[in-house]
Amino acid sequence: MNKSLLLKVIGMLALITLMSIAVGYINGIIVERQNYQEQVKREIAKSSADTQTVVGPILAVPYTEEYVDYVDDFTDKLVKVQKKVTLTDHKTAYFLPENITLTGVFANEYKKLGIYQALMYQLGGSIQGDFHLPANLNISPTHKNGVITFKPAYLSVVISDTRGITGKPTLTVSNQSYQWMQGSQIKSLNKGIHAKLGNIDAETAQVIPFTFTFNLQGMEDFHFTPIASTNAVSLKSSWQHPHFNGSFLPVTKTIGGNGFSANWAVSSLSSSNQTTLLSNLQSNENNTQHDALESLSISFVDPINVYSQADRATKYGLLFIGLTFVGFFLFEILKQLRIHPAQYTLVGLAMAMFYLLLVSFAEIIGFAYAYLTASAACVLLLGYYLSFVLKSKAHGFTFATFLTALYGALYGILASEDNALIMGSVLMFGLLTIAMVMTRKIDWYAINTQK
Repeated sequence: MNKSLLLKVIGMLALITLMSIAVGYINGIIVERQNYQEQVKREIAKSSADTQTVVGPILAVPYTEEYVDYVDDFTDKLVKVQKKVTLTDHKTAYFLPENITLTGVFANEYKKLGIYQALMYQLGGSIQGDFHLPANLNISPTHKNGVITFKPAYLSVVISDTRGITGKPTLTVSNQSYQWMQGSQIKSLNKGIHAKLGNIDAETAQVIPFTFTFNLQGMEDFHFTPIASTNAVSLKSSWQHPHFNGSFLPVTKTIGGNGFSANWAVSSLSSSNQTTLLSNLQSNENNTQHDALESLSISFVDPINVYSQADRATKYGLLFIGLTFVGFFLFEILKQLRIHPAQYTLVGLAMAMFYLLLVSFAEIIGFAYAYLTASAACVLLLGYYLSFVLKSKAHGFTFATFLTALYGALYGILASEDNALIMGSVLMFGLLTIAMVMTRKIDWYAINTQK
């Protein structure tokens, strides 16, 4: 092989390596800006509301058991005698709903802090259901001659960030209205609200229906923990980009131009929530975590996350710079031109600058317009420059057309995340085919890079 050709190829590979380092540096800037955006989101969450987790409602019935016992006592003469005393045990019985039906509609908006923003939601929801209580609440004295006395009951709903409660939530139990108060009053599930229900007639078995309506604000993710024996959830929104995750997926869902609607049906037989929750409540643990329970979740995905899209774009940086250099090299070979390594370097830097322009403009005008602006700037600059380097306006225009097609293909790959692999594979195969067809008659051993 011609020595000058070999040196040219080695030099081109070295330049591609250097340009990949430059693109990697720009990718580091993108990641840094993305991390700063996450910090801003946390600042917004501190002043409004964070992601929300809803558990409940849970019915709590405190009670006491009084019983007589004998304890050791000593007289003045240090003679041990048995002394009769009355003791009282304080306990709480917890009951989970038999049925729960959650219905709600989300409204979404952005909250901004400077040039950064966070996606918020407002859920207008209603939880309906009932408790099935057995006679005497299945509570019997644990001591001989013990007497059970039931205290006023209360209803608790766990809400992970109560700052997100807007307006005045309402509660109706057995056709009677009650007022909500701060705190869940449950040690193991501290955050939330509760309502005092008064004394419950526990002599006979009964069904206690309830309705809880609320407006709840949160950021990006909503989680609901099904704790009833039968749980039905129906949620809607005009947001077109939901992500359903968690332990339970919808049984039916529709996603379209008008938003989404999703329905869940969760049985206690398919979840360990009841066992886990009751065990923690009865042991009165104070370290129960929400993530210890299984939840259904909705994430409101931001389709115009400029940082994630710019980060994905840089993943193709090495490929695009390499393809451009290969095209440059083919022009040099086929047209018998001499292109200096400095000219290769300037072309590579211009293409690397595309990614910096992309993220800079995207923070201000959005990703689509930023991509159009940055790619147009790079194509015009390189088309103008290469018309002199290649000593022909037609050649400069041809190369600019090639770059336009490359940037258009990259945007198509970024816009279609699910089909990115097949689109990238077809693009690479097509470009390889073109290169092989164009160079099919070249005798590489006979090439002389001099005119």
